[in-house]
Amino acid sequence: MRTPTSLLLSAACLSGLLASCGPKTPAEPPPAEPAPLPQAPEAVAQPVLTSMDTAADPCDDFYQYACGGWLEATELPADKPSWTRSFSVIAEENRSFLRGTLKALSANPPEDDAVQARLGQFYGACMDTEAIDAAGLAGIQPLLDTIDKTKRRGGARWMKLVADLHLVDAGVFWGGYPEGDYKEPTLTILHMGQGGLGLPDRDYYLKDDERSVATVKAYEAHIATILSLAGASEADAAKQAAAVVGFETKLAEAHKPKAELRDPTQTFNRIELEGLKAEAEQLDWDAWLDGLGIAGTTTINVQSPEVMSATADLIANTDMATLRPYMRYHLLRSTATYLPQGFRDEVFAFYGKQVYGQQEDEARWKKCVRATDGAMGEALAQAFIDARFPGDSKDKALELIGGIQDAFEARLPALDWMDEETRAKAIEKKNTLANQIGYPDQWRDYSGLEVTDDALANALASRRFESRFHLDRVGQPTDPSLWYMSPPTVNAYYHPLYNQMVFPAGILQAPFFDRDFPAAMNFGAIGMVMGHELTHGFDDSGRKFDPKGRMIEWWTPEAAEKFEARAQCVERQYSSYEVAEGLPVNGKLTLGENIADMGGLRTAWDAYQAGKADGTYAPMTVGDLTDDQLLFVAYAQGWCSKS
Repeated sequence: MRTPTSLLLSAACLSGLLASCGPKTPAEPPPAEPAPLPQAPEAVAQPVLTSMDTAADPCDDFYQYACGGWLEATELPADKPSWTRSFSVIAEENRSFLRGTLKALSANPPEDDAVQARLGQFYGACMDTEAIDAAGLAGIQPLLDTIDKTKRRGGARWMKLVADLHLVDAGVFWGGYPEGDYKEPTLTILHMGQGGLGLPDRDYYLKDDERSVATVKAYEAHIATILSLAGASEADAAKQAAAVVGFETKLAEAHKPKAELRDPTQTFNRIELEGLKAEAEQLDWDAWLDGLGIAGTTTINVQSPEVMSATADLIANTDMATLRPYMRYHLLRSTATYLPQGFRDEVFAFYGKQVYGQQEDEARWKKCVRATDGAMGEALAQAFIDARFPGDSKDKALELIGGIQDAFEARLPALDWMDEETRAKAIEKKNTLANQIGYPDQWRDYSGLEVTDDALANALASRRFESRFHLDRVGQPTDPSLWYMSPPTVNAYYHPLYNQMVFPAGILQAPFFDRDFPAAMNFGAIGMVMGHELTHGFDDSGRKFDPKGRMIEWWTPEAAEKFEARAQCVERQYSSYEVAEGLPVNGKLTLGENIADMGGLRTAWDAYQAGKADGTYAPMTVGDLTDDQLLFVAYAQGWCSKS
């Protein structure tokens, strides 16, 4: 178990550093006609213009018009299942920068900074595949032995073993994470929910279409190969793999579809330890909590009590001859990056190639940069911030966010379906929204993490360290300053319990953002992302949390009913789109993202227009594009993609 996003529920996004954002100070009266600025420098204009296909009619195919040049010139990298002009390109550039930092630290560890030296040692050990191959399974052999020796499922010893597997991210049976109470968000409690599947979604196991059936068959062969590499005979491995897939299929049957897990009013069931024991009495929950290091915890939310009950029944009625290889497989899979070459190749062959469509495995250094970032992200980020988020970048980003929030409020009176009482509460929520930009005010302390020259030992130690960091919060006040992403991450999130938005420095890079970009470009690209995250506070899920992060109804019944009718319209719209022939979008599952996309672009446009009107932003052209056109082209170019 690690951070909420890696554990179980990808419920939008989480957490942040308090940065109060109210309305901007009124600007001076604007001049009658703001003087236009000169043409944008070639360094800004060239990537925009060469990414376009100006022969396409933007009124007929705007995507081709905005992205055609990029699509023509770009090949999908062999080591990627998809490639996007913004997220992918920025992530690759950020990772390359971090690689340079880590190589330098590995070659010349600083004597006066133990944590920075550990960064280099962690990365260097991860890169030493010869040592990894030579070590074999020694690093996880004690866990494998415990799996083999534990006789009785559900008992104290077995549940402590399950806890240890959870601490090192071997996701078996169910998941859990510490986070605020939905109705008392200042208190951290333990949340639990469905988990334990090796395939990306329950539907793989349950659908009988050709692709799903083929994937499950390949998954079974993959499990057999992994178990065989770990010492099972070919015949035993095949038999065990079939049993594991049978067990996971039954587990999938007990699970709820992801779309049904989006409603927080349905997934907040604080039944406490007593209720958990009643729902799943076959399992020794005191031993599990003790194994996690949080013995005595009673404050527990169970996402779906009926799923937890069915999971416990399934475990109780499955023999150890099936549960042991299931646990062995998930431990081996979760640590494969640090196991001998055969394991690494097999995990790529199935997950990389079969499931996601990669043609080549990633270079080792990319995996090791990612692993080091996951282990000590805020320590690794410090050099990145100095080089890639310098000067007044934070102030520029905050200025953009201020404009976005003001534009959001300015549009509320135009919503004829929203009454004054609900509108006043919405404005209060917007005015109490806090923002985190770039990086935390205080870096995390990693001095307690032990690092050696053993890559597998480092991986297990860092996972336990991270799990302990978060689990120690259970029963304690929530910490709004906590970051759930490292600063170089190319992503952003809204945290409903803290009413916060977080924008790491990793995403505040070109082509999303540059302090020297024309304002229209910044608003079209990162401004839309900011508006997207802000809208999450008012989408079909986020709207159920009030300005203080409490899950209570603050909309009038009439406004809520009218909102839901409009949300269903969006759901129907997106459900009519096909990703590929016969594969429609699940509009119910993607509803929150779709509402946020619509609100994000609309709000970014309004914010830029307001800034032009008051003289904050003078128009700046790129090629033959007006500034208004540039905003929409910049938005579209953030999503040019191949897959």
